[in-house]
Amino acid sequence: MIFKLFIGAFLIVNLLAKELDQLDELIDYLKKNSGTRIGFLTPSNYASVKRILPDGVKPVYAEHEQDLTQMVLNGSIVAALVSGLPEQKYHDSLHIFSSNLITMHSFLMAPDLSTDYPHGNSVNLSTFDLSLAINAALSKMQLRGIDLQLAIKNAPKEVIQAHTCKEDDQSQFAVPNKKDATGLLRDILDNEEIRILAQGPADWGINDGNYLLNPPVGFYPDFLDAVVEELKNLSGSDKEPYGQIKIKRIFSNMSPFPWYYLFNGTAHLTEPYFILDAPYSGSGKQCTNDDDCLVGEKCLSYCRHAYRPRYLMLRSSCTCLGTDSKFYTKRSETSKDSSGSSNAGLLVLIVFLTFFFVGSVGSIGFLIYRERIGVPVFRKF
Repeated sequence: MIFKLFIGAFLIVNLLAKELDQLDELIDYLKKNSGTRIGFLTPSNYASVKRILPDGVKPVYAEHEQDLTQMVLNGSIVAALVSGLPEQKYHDSLHIFSSNLITMHSFLMAPDLSTDYPHGNSVNLSTFDLSLAINAALSKMQLRGIDLQLAIKNAPKEVIQAHTCKEDDQSQFAVPNKKDATGLLRDILDNEEIRILAQGPADWGINDGNYLLNPPVGFYPDFLDAVVEELKNLSGSDKEPYGQIKIKRIFSNMSPFPWYYLFNGTAHLTEPYFILDAPYSGSGKQCTNDDDCLVGEKCLSYCRHAYRPRYLMLRSSCTCLGTDSKFYTKRSETSKDSSGSSNAGLLVLIVFLTFFFVGSVGSIGFLIYRERIGVPVFRKF
């Protein structure tokens, strides 16, 4: 009986020990199990952590964060990654751990035409003035600490203040006068509308953003609202505020992603959640020959470009924020306690106490038996 208890306890403890609740354990598992499926919301999320994953990992994509989490819970994927945290309601069922990589997010725009950017926009679609205004509005919002307030409002949302602009010195941001604005900023001010290129619409959780709702709710929708609110109140040296500006989102789930919307003026800039250190692989426009594409692109049904870092091919705003991208895996029922944390150590203690109890009862029973048959273990000599 005691032997069977020992074997059962050993198997349970061994099962808990194999739970993937740390990055090194996940990496080791992936090295030993080529072809393992890992879930991501977008190819950019995969690209942001691909460098630390072993060869043979199969990325799987889900449009909505809840779908991604359900895939983890039903075992169709081993783990998933988000640039933040999954929704709070799932935390007791998951192991959540850091990728040890900081993902940088920023607004992205088309660059202006130049020798460095031969594929860039012409003067009438210039983003130079727009970038000055967006950076000024963004830095003012960050200076007020509104980004951190929004993270608290939309908890659980972890925000790393990795700002590339020193927002405490507003004099560095030369805001164009309203009447002198050019390019896409001129278009925004004349039409009182800013067009935002967005992925989706999708539900990435009530903390990050649910874009299926109108208006969207969550951290990133609130972040964009806060920046545009600052943009409305901007003024150049003439002290004339920019005035009313409404947000219009241009959603797309196209693959490849239609970056050409930024180059032809369909959209002015992207949402602030776009990942800066992901690759750019072309404007994504449908084509019949190379002449339909931007300089440096090849027509492969869609306009494609050799992979390059986004910051080399697009204009980036100051960084909006950094996020600690998180992996998460399924937590077994035997590893949960009231706090939702792993309790393998507690189980080991219980097993030890069980053995102690069984051993004590057996010893006492043996002593009583020896006494009854007249052969006590402890005898006086």
